[in-house]
Amino acid sequence: MKIQNQQNLKNNNEKMILEIIKTNKNSDISQADIVKITRMSPTSISRIVENLIAKGLVRKEDFITTDKVGRKGIKLKIVPESIITVGVSIDSDNLGICIMDFADRILDSCILELQERHYEPDEIIELIRRMYIDICNKNSIKETQISAVGISCIGNVDYKKGDIYFAPQFGWNHIDFGARTQNVLKKKVYMENDTKAAITSVVHQEKEFLKEDVTYLTIGMGVGSAVMFHGEIVRGSDNAFGEVGHVIIHPEGRKCDCGQRGCVQTTLTHNSLIEVCQEAGLKITKIEQIFEAYREKQEWAVTFIDKTASDLAILIRNLVYMYNTNYILVGGAMILDYPELLELAKEKVEKLIHSNLYSNLRIIKVQTRNNSMTGAAFIAQSNCMRNMVENDGESRMYLRNVQ
Repeated sequence: MKIQNQQNLKNNNEKMILEIIKTNKNSDISQADIVKITRMSPTSISRIVENLIAKGLVRKEDFITTDKVGRKGIKLKIVPESIITVGVSIDSDNLGICIMDFADRILDSCILELQERHYEPDEIIELIRRMYIDICNKNSIKETQISAVGISCIGNVDYKKGDIYFAPQFGWNHIDFGARTQNVLKKKVYMENDTKAAITSVVHQEKEFLKEDVTYLTIGMGVGSAVMFHGEIVRGSDNAFGEVGHVIIHPEGRKCDCGQRGCVQTTLTHNSLIEVCQEAGLKITKIEQIFEAYREKQEWAVTFIDKTASDLAILIRNLVYMYNTNYILVGGAMILDYPELLELAKEKVEKLIHSNLYSNLRIIKVQTRNNSMTGAAFIAQSNCMRNMVENDGESRMYLRNVQ
């Protein structure tokens, strides 16, 4: 047990130092700086840095001036090509793919629009295979250079086994998606729910959120949320924590595809807004028409968007009381394309929650798109990084060719 504890301590220290160097990838940082940050001994830091260099994750670059007269430190940088991952997102209407290096740079990305028909899992896997080959060829990246693939998917996902419990938009139940894709791509595959992948991307792009309690809410073709407490995803017993799309806000409301009535998904998604308008006899076929009418101050549209904003405010209010995080980050295509919806909802939230909760609350619009896709790449990267730190005897090339 003592040996194991010492090994865990060693691994954790290496991960910590590596994260410090990664976080400061755009600025100068030396071993002396890391000593100050961690308060560890110079000898310990030197040993850890040499281990990270030996594993190909870190390299020494130019000298930098330190705060001591006449002394210079050696700049430490992560090696961008040491871990290259592919991120894939599976949504109800599109597939996304990207390539990311260890410097967190998206080297390229591509979105494929899906047809309005049923897809079998193996059809989606074949599309992923083609996109994977195309994006590697386009960027002159050999498949042997890819360390791992992360895949995010709508629905309830078993992130440990890589199985999809259910994805109602596709009609999938108990699909061993990760194993099938791994067999086709010949790469280690890491699966995750789309919203949990998205929050991973958002907090890694804004590192300060890793130290906070954060809820991520996405509004678009679907509605979902995910929660992180100090950088750790809250999952629940079946990885379904945050599945707010089926929280009921109108008990006598519209029928949901889950079989219940009045779920959030029946009033706040892209398609549900169109359907509600059509059910009211309006000739609406695109969501743009609704918001154009709202911006023109057409009475029906003003009333409709106000009601929709009220539903969003109620959902945010419920998230405050359920999760009690200081930050609620709101993103998704609907929020990015029609920001007035969130602004209206924010005005209503203050009247729905207690003043002490509201005073500590920060509701922030997420400015980035395709967060599930980039989050999947981050998840694959994180797992590869952990493996390379924890497996001293395994070479980088072996880890890249896990099959």
